[in-house]
Amino acid sequence: MRTKRHCRYPPPPSDQTPRRIGEDRISALPDALLIHILSYLPGIDAVKTGVLSKRWSRLWTWTPNLVFDQLGEWDEKSNNFVPFIDAFLVLHSSPKIQKLAIDMDYKKRLHLDNSMDEWLRFASGRAAEELNLQLSELGYVHSWDFRGNVERYLLPSFIYSNNSMKRLDMSFIDVQPSDAVSWPILQSLSIRSSLLTESTIQKILLGSPHLKILELNNCEGFDLLRIDSKSLKRLVIHGIWHPSGGIDDVLQISAPYILSLEISGHFYKRRVQLLDVSSLVDVVINLQVWVEDRRCVLVKYSNILREILRKIRHVEKLNVGACSMKANSDIGNSCAPDVLEEKKKCKILSMMKEIFWAFLVSGRKNLILNVEPTRRNISDIACFLQTSPKLESLQINLASFHGTSRKVVGPQKTSSSCLQLQFDPESYATLESYWTPKNRFSKHMLAQLRTVEIVGFNKTHDSNGIVIALVRSLLKHAKVLEKVAICAPEIEYDSDNTLVARKFLTFRRASRKALVQFS
Repeated sequence: MRTKRHCRYPPPPSDQTPRRIGEDRISALPDALLIHILSYLPGIDAVKTGVLSKRWSRLWTWTPNLVFDQLGEWDEKSNNFVPFIDAFLVLHSSPKIQKLAIDMDYKKRLHLDNSMDEWLRFASGRAAEELNLQLSELGYVHSWDFRGNVERYLLPSFIYSNNSMKRLDMSFIDVQPSDAVSWPILQSLSIRSSLLTESTIQKILLGSPHLKILELNNCEGFDLLRIDSKSLKRLVIHGIWHPSGGIDDVLQISAPYILSLEISGHFYKRRVQLLDVSSLVDVVINLQVWVEDRRCVLVKYSNILREILRKIRHVEKLNVGACSMKANSDIGNSCAPDVLEEKKKCKILSMMKEIFWAFLVSGRKNLILNVEPTRRNISDIACFLQTSPKLESLQINLASFHGTSRKVVGPQKTSSSCLQLQFDPESYATLESYWTPKNRFSKHMLAQLRTVEIVGFNKTHDSNGIVIALVRSLLKHAKVLEKVAICAPEIEYDSDNTLVARKFLTFRRASRKALVQFS
């Protein structure tokens, strides 16, 4: 009798067949997909997969993204990081790569520079589209603390002629092209902690006809940033090391064709002056104050901020960082009240704060304020509103004292018993004073405001009362308001939402369409 023949291997699992425990489904994938998965791993982890089987032993040599992170993946005392990269690149088989990323501690040594030159030559020969070179010297604590004669890696000359590179991000590297730059398809360039001359910047701009994004982070060496490129749409200037000359250093920016501008970070005693920025539609301002003589610096800072706001009155979207809001609110609040001379100075500073907003009426339609919810900041919020008669969308991110958005720490939730909803009458009175007929701006304030979003509402009773006063005032005076969205990450219980909703439902509304939503 002929017996039934059994298959040595079971059929592949179907929707009706349960999968076997421990089944290796990854190895059944095609090589191309496995290589794509390996491209998301750091170089050292990709190499480790070679011990899985004979098939896996060479797959890592075809990965298109080469990422080497010394600080994240290697022991600080290890001397094998550079030899590992050397060996990795020798064994790599793919004729083309997408990305080469290196993050490492750098100290000027001839053999290290030679190795880095070879790594970049390898990337150029394999037509890499992205180079990310993050070098740093661990002796420097802050990203902006690169002073004196610091020896950085010198970008090799052959890199300045590259027909495949679309993105270049580098830090702690000297950029000194001796001849013309040729980056015909480069779209994004970020340079950090470097010494750049105006001549170097112009060579880069002339040789990058398709550059769209330029970021200069804690760079120094130029007093005029003139950008005539029509392709460049976004410019980010984040801090400087220190002024290059006297106490009245000026950084002038002329960029008539850019659409987005961000000015942030420490500028110390340097003044930022905008010349031609006529095409701007989106601006982020978050300057930090250098506090040697806080009172004098705050007055000077106020003048700098006023000049910037005056030059960008035409922008549609403005984002003001928490550091800028806090520094401006400190004008008139930094004096000792028990000394007569100090009181006189405080009075002068308060008057300066009142005229700060003069002639700053803007056509902006979108406004984002990152602000600590305190009583002294309420007047600044009102001033931004009164100088924005065409405002349609307002977003307020309730920030911490360190300039970051409020976040929930840990898995704890707010119970109804500890939820505080105390109204702050002082803040409300301050806001209402801006809507009186005596105020020349009151007629047009909030006339076109349709949406309000408040992010970071929480259970802290002091800030709660101020935020409640703000919402009450906006509901009372915004005649075309459609929605007030309140993001309350700490309030998760339904009973809490009901309690908060009831509080806001008692407020008078100028617009019948106004809805208050919680999330």
